[in-house]
Amino acid sequence: MSGAGPIPMPRLLALLPSSGRHRAGLLWALAVLVVAAWTSPAVGISRDESVYFSAAESYATWWGRFLRSPAAAVAEADRFFGANREHPPLGKTVFGLTHVLLSQGLGLPHRAGFRAGAFLFAAALAWLLCLWGWDLAGRGGGLLAPALFFLVPRHFYHAHPAVLDLPLTTLWLATSYAFWRSLLARREGRSPLRAAVAAGLLLGAAVATKHTAWFLPPLLLVHWLATHWRQVARGPLRDRLLAVPAAFPAMLVLAPLVLLALWPWLWREPFPRLREYLGFHLHHENYPWHYLGSLLREPPFPVAYPFVVTALTVPAASLAAMAGGFLHSAARLVQGLWRRAEGVDVPLEALLLLNALFPFALIAWPTVPIFGGVKHWLPAMPFLALLGARAIVTAARLLAPSAPALAGAALGAAALVPAAWQVGHSHPFGTAAYNELAGGAAGAASLGMQRQFWGDNMVAVLPAVNEHAAPGARVWFQEATWLAVQAYQRDGVLRADLRWANDAEDADVSVWHYHHEFRDKEYRTWTAFGTARPVAGVYLDEVPLVQVYARPGAWR
Repeated sequence: MSGAGPIPMPRLLALLPSSGRHRAGLLWALAVLVVAAWTSPAVGISRDESVYFSAAESYATWWGRFLRSPAAAVAEADRFFGANREHPPLGKTVFGLTHVLLSQGLGLPHRAGFRAGAFLFAAALAWLLCLWGWDLAGRGGGLLAPALFFLVPRHFYHAHPAVLDLPLTTLWLATSYAFWRSLLARREGRSPLRAAVAAGLLLGAAVATKHTAWFLPPLLLVHWLATHWRQVARGPLRDRLLAVPAAFPAMLVLAPLVLLALWPWLWREPFPRLREYLGFHLHHENYPWHYLGSLLREPPFPVAYPFVVTALTVPAASLAAMAGGFLHSAARLVQGLWRRAEGVDVPLEALLLLNALFPFALIAWPTVPIFGGVKHWLPAMPFLALLGARAIVTAARLLAPSAPALAGAALGAAALVPAAWQVGHSHPFGTAAYNELAGGAAGAASLGMQRQFWGDNMVAVLPAVNEHAAPGARVWFQEATWLAVQAYQRDGVLRADLRWANDAEDADVSVWHYHHEFRDKEYRTWTAFGTARPVAGVYLDEVPLVQVYARPGAWR
């Protein structure tokens, strides 16, 4: 019997999707997955990520015990899911499972194992952007939409850490897309059941990832009522009930079931614990549910914070494409409502515009504290990328009707080449990146903008700390958590003999993260150490992000 020969190329090609849009989506997903994995080691561990590492490992351990002994595992679920129970489990569970497979199974660094789950969400987002962009504007839209999103330094940064913001963004887009596909199927006389079930399951995954996803069903309901009000307001009650999209009952039934199935902490006392979870977010001053409650006491005038930060962080040419796409869609919506243009899909334009605007509006109320960079309105950005991609394709067709592909390539390059340069220039300090309108990092510092957040930029000074800190030195890591320090030491990125210090007075070495709200920590370090001269630092365009101070004799 002859040995097996090489697999024929036609057989390999047969495994690829049959349609061009799906092949392009797969290529985009693979590209984002590979690039994120390749560039991830330089990205530090943020405060949130360090907590999610610990929770993810605990959750994955429980699921392993559940597969071996379900009854025993259910009895001790509180012990494993008590970690970070203020946030739902799906994202952390995925991070934990990839850690089990890649770190515990294949020996990859622990940080890489956890983050592989984040890379999968980023790849899925690229795939979805390509598919919906292709639907909106053909091949050009499918190729441009993922690039417009990921070639933004702060978005590129969010493709790396094992946190909840980009997974939520992916599932927000996926739920909206499935909802739209269900409406489209019904309009075209096809069964909407498949897309409706997908919308319900995806919403369940979204609310099992982050609490902000609970805003999505009301938003979609507002969209449907506003664009189908004639069906709701007129006719027999039976006909009006039958007009309700199948996606809504699917969401109502499936989303809670998915949340319950994925969160064993709810199994023992589901209703009291769900009230506890929702109550935390309804009354916690740092969460958007609380801000909506403040509307009863505060005048509803939105502030400029999320809009200004976006205007100063998205590369200028990409920002112009996104803003132009938003205005283009708004004009199409108006024309469609006034029936002054043929072929305008009013419900589609309304869906895209609502999703592009609502996350900004949610964070724009006056009582919202200014923190967290762009992550709180990140779900809006894929929709702006979609609108920007369509705007570029439309502009190319108007400028060069005889060669729209060539014109589109030129316009796309004009928007994306400067953005790609900014991504490469600022990496791995994505949270410190500012665009040309801000004058880069130096201009943003002059404007008083935050230079960073989350404490992840500390990773760039760890080689210097490892080389120069005295044996057994006590280090005040300030904005980095103890869990992050443990994670660095676990992977061998930070020396194991270095010890944790609680403040400047207790420390031999102080790692100062430049942050407006915590300038007092730098002053305390100067006073305790008797010096204001750093021994090492991290800089972006000569702007200090992290500086290291040391007592005499503690830095060799």
